Amino acid sequence: MTPKSSLNERGRPSRDGVGAARNASLPAGGALPIQRLDARQAEAAAATLSDAFFDDPLLQIIAPDEARRRRWGPWFMSLIVQYGLRRGEVSCIDGTSAVAVWVPPGSGEMSFGRMLRVGFAWMPFRLGVANTSRFLRAMSATESFHKTVDGPHWYLAAVGARPELQGRGMGSSLVEVGTSQADEAGMPCYLETGTQSNIDFYAKRGFEIVGQAQLFGHTLTGMVRPPRGTSAR
Repeated sequence: MTPKSSLNERGRPSRDGVGAARNASLPAGGALPIQRLDARQAEAAAATLSDAFFDDPLLQIIAPDEARRRRWGPWFMSLIVQYGLRRGEVSCIDGTSAVAVWVPPGSGEMSFGRMLRVGFAWMPFRLGVANTSRFLRAMSATESFHKTVDGPHWYLAAVGARPELQGRGMGSSLVEVGTSQADEAGMPCYLETGTQSNIDFYAKRGFEIVGQAQLFGHTLTGMVRPPRGTSAR
């Protein structure tokens, strides 16, 4: 996922190739210092992603009503952060001014069953049955895109910066956390996004469209980035 606003900034997974991401400090990907998110920062990270994704097409599909989206946004994003803390790589800049959730190879597929276990099972109670149904339709619409990725790969589940801090390159640096490690291991990256501006942003970073679906007036897009560099295979 990628925020609708020019995020300037939104992959699945063989743990081989994770390398430095297992250290306290993640690859910088630029001049900005990047850290591994501490579990105690999870709530703040979810708030950052909620603000960044407030107008994102996926969240608009799930909850068209702005007031409801504002209420449950932090909770919904907390599930993605928790999934990343358990099975992925959650990196951040300047505390939680910008946050990215990467699911690297070897951690297993980001299956619906695993999502249920981190709290998605509560969606019908928090969002309502109708909105949960819309979420499931969105997942179904993009599932075929993800299946086009052959073999181990990195999945960018979410990346976003606080709205007032967007445009400063933090999103780009956090995207590079995963793409640089994927390149080192010779693996592709995958993500989904919902706006043309984000498609353009990722296209400049080597991502290619592998599928699109129209849903509730929005276009959901799956993108893959082939590995780069001498180690790519």
